[in-house]
Amino acid sequence: MELLCKIIGSVCVITGSGYLAMSMNHTMEQRAIDLRRLYSVLLQLKSEMQYMGNTLPECFIRLKEGCCEPFCAWLDKLVVRLEEEDGNIFRTVWLESLDSLYLNSAFEKKDVEPLRELADKLGNEDVKAQLKAIDYVLLHIEQNRKDLEGEIKERKKVVTSLSIFAGMLVLILLL
Repeated sequence: MELLCKIIGSVCVITGSGYLAMSMNHTMEQRAIDLRRLYSVLLQLKSEMQYMGNTLPECFIRLKEGCCEPFCAWLDKLVVRLEEEDGNIFRTVWLESLDSLYLNSAFEKKDVEPLRELADKLGNEDVKAQLKAIDYVLLHIEQNRKDLEGEIKERKKVVTSLSIFAGMLVLILLL
């Protein structure tokens, strides 16, 4: 009976360490996916402003129609708040919605920081300045994505190795 408990415990420890590795790897992969989607959303915002000549609330309404999570919730919250506030305090609404996006996505702080800079640029009358600010943010997002994709293979191997090692170490300590 004691041997059976040790075998079951060993399987649970190894399974748990494998699950931990998969979970951490999934988070890294999700961050890369979210960065690609954010890049796409910002490109659509830029084209809505540049070619369609829409106001920001109209742009956000059109963007939320074809997006996926966590961006739909982010854009929806942004639209609702802009309608409530009647557009008077865009900066505050933008920053609050970014906090919501950060909490509901796999982003790190450095991924959201360039978007914070848009708070002062978007909502101005100068469309060219807004478009340049969006281009600046797009460059940063693309750089973050490239850096992550370059590191992701190495990090996945390290995370998997370390979690399996930790599982084996716990197993040795328990036996």
